[in-house]
Amino acid sequence: MTTTGFAHRHIAGLALMSAAIALSAPAMAQETPATETAAEETAPGEIVVTARRRAESLQDVPIAISAYDSTALSNLQADQLSGIQYATPNLYLDQGDAGNAVIYIRGVGQNDSLAFADPGVGVYVDDVFIARSQAAFLDVFDVERIEVLRGPQGTLYGRNTIGGAIKFVSTRPTRDYSAYFEGGIGNYDQVLAKGRISGPLSDTVRGKIAYSWQRRTGYAYNSTTRADDGDVRTISGRASLLFEPSSDFEVLLTGDVKIDRPDTSRSPVRATPITGFANGALVTFPAATDPYRVDTNANGLNDQTGWGTSLTARWNASEALTIEAISAYRQFDFDLNLDTDGSPLPILDIYLDQRQRQFSQEVRGTYAVPDRFAITAGLYYFHDRDVTVSGYDDGAATLFGFPVTAFGFPTSSLADTRQTTDSYAAFADATVELTPQLSLGAGLRYTHEKRSSSRAFEFFFDPRVSVIGNPPPFLQGAGIAGVPISGSADFDALTPRASISYQPNRDLLLYASASRGFKSGGFDGRANSDFGFRPFRPEYVWAYEGGIKKSWAGGRLTTNLAAFYNDYTDQQVTSFGADPVTGVFASLFTNAAAARAYGLEFELAARLADGLDLTGSVGLLDAKYRRFDQLVGGVVTDVSDRRVVNAPDFNASVGLTYTRPLGGGDVSGVFHIDGAYRSTVATEITDSPLLRQPGYEKINAFIGVVGPEKRWELRAGVENLTDQAVRVQGFNLSEFPGVQLGFFAAPRTYDLRLILRY
Repeated sequence: MTTTGFAHRHIAGLALMSAAIALSAPAMAQETPATETAAEETAPGEIVVTARRRAESLQDVPIAISAYDSTALSNLQADQLSGIQYATPNLYLDQGDAGNAVIYIRGVGQNDSLAFADPGVGVYVDDVFIARSQAAFLDVFDVERIEVLRGPQGTLYGRNTIGGAIKFVSTRPTRDYSAYFEGGIGNYDQVLAKGRISGPLSDTVRGKIAYSWQRRTGYAYNSTTRADDGDVRTISGRASLLFEPSSDFEVLLTGDVKIDRPDTSRSPVRATPITGFANGALVTFPAATDPYRVDTNANGLNDQTGWGTSLTARWNASEALTIEAISAYRQFDFDLNLDTDGSPLPILDIYLDQRQRQFSQEVRGTYAVPDRFAITAGLYYFHDRDVTVSGYDDGAATLFGFPVTAFGFPTSSLADTRQTTDSYAAFADATVELTPQLSLGAGLRYTHEKRSSSRAFEFFFDPRVSVIGNPPPFLQGAGIAGVPISGSADFDALTPRASISYQPNRDLLLYASASRGFKSGGFDGRANSDFGFRPFRPEYVWAYEGGIKKSWAGGRLTTNLAAFYNDYTDQQVTSFGADPVTGVFASLFTNAAAARAYGLEFELAARLADGLDLTGSVGLLDAKYRRFDQLVGGVVTDVSDRRVVNAPDFNASVGLTYTRPLGGGDVSGVFHIDGAYRSTVATEITDSPLLRQPGYEKINAFIGVVGPEKRWELRAGVENLTDQAVRVQGFNLSEFPGVQLGFFAAPRTYDLRLILRY
């Protein structure tokens, strides 16, 4: 797409969104004002964020940020992290099968979520980094706010925030006793319950405990197993103890857990036919015609357990100096069966057992003198250990290019992959006020990483894969050990940031910034040869951003506009083709691409009248590969004309909330509706036309009754009102086993909920 075409196609949408406020919808959180009078005079109350590791008003921070408090999350009906994606400009996140959870900001992320491939967007829970994307798809409950920081955050957040960062900030134990309960039922046998109890345990100790429980049957039907496919059975919990012996010192101990035990994994939907052996004859299974009907044979396991604990100590050493230390441990266990041929036959079934452990320690201090300067500096250590046992059962090897033998071929395999990471960093970030209106910011982070990895594997004879006869008894089930491979590598990175901001009055902020981000290098955890196991390099980006944040009419309207340009080098991508050494089909993870992306982002929040709030967002993105070398038919080919994966060039959202008293009493009625549009998405790296998701819209709504002081609420809601079938992920396995597959988001769902507050 040319720059002119980009502008002509979409700038009209931005102009319309800016001019016609009544047709827009926000990506900014709304916070309950202190008084009813304030609520009548302003749209969103001032929201405080910690994007720069210190508390600041969102409108004063020279970074593109979207923030959602509990009210905004409730309006979006966001029970999972994916619920915020349509309201946030240039954010794409979703899950196909649970083993491939992806998060992209401004076209940057990681489409491969195995343990060796680090995410491109960092997810933090109470300032603790979650190393695996699958573990980052948390249930949304007990949340004070969620912040989405767009653009690289390499100075203050470090590794693997090359696209941005998402911060979960949970509620703190309260000084007074409080309680919350939410229960709901819906279609697909949905049952949901959330709750929280918080309050003082003594004069110096406060506590909190919260939970979330969700269950529903699958929204797809598997004609092979004759059962629903992709059900949900999760339970999550979080508990905190806050020790506050004085106003200058506190210690917060927090623990959280999520257990996911569905009966089945989500099965892929065939976008192309596939051929296999059945009862001694070749059988072709056609492409699927119904996105919610599958016929796979291996979808019986999709278990996840993640938990963590953190200890945060904060000391206000003086009026200017605050010192904070965060110690954290997390672990994530993941077991999966996945049918990667999408057929009733055992052509290519994948098995995965992953165990991940991580420890992190951060110590930082902030020294701030009002109206003069503020500096944050610290040290960071991160340790990560992964053990992944994986295997595949290839029941079609002799059909698709493997050698034919008289009595079979070792086509099943089992691999043990281990990876250890140690990361050390030192950082500092300062803001100096040259005048009451003009500020300069500068920061630098140095990171040193050591990563080691090893891989041992074994191939097994499969009696089903034969031409003349079965393997002799002494070979049935026997294995041939592959040559173990291992390696280690060190990586160093400097990630600076510089910014300038001008604030002529409290209602207007203009800023510009330049920053560098990086994503860690490592080793390909699927490689079966020394060629594939060579270390890939870190991925880097230089990012440039300018923006305007403006409040109007005494706060009744806020508008934020950001423009950005990102230049990526050594981009990490997954290539599919024959291993040049073994000749066997493989997934190769390499530094094969360079890319650039630029665009615009617009957000607003408005109070149109008493009880009538409007929010809106627009994201424009032109992302292109400058170079992309991939194996095509065994030949390295430049495929830079492809769409960048998970990078739609246009997205917009609009939302309206209307609240009014009923019958002149303390009971109110509430109605909310939000709609979003997203243009064409390449759901996988090859940009197959069969796996693209064309542009689509999504509409959600609810209507409810709210009691006095919001003590209770009863609401009926619907998501995906128009019942759109949206492909959220794709896999092009045309070279082997000869099929293209996709995963689809939920169809129309509806529920009835009761909320109680004390």
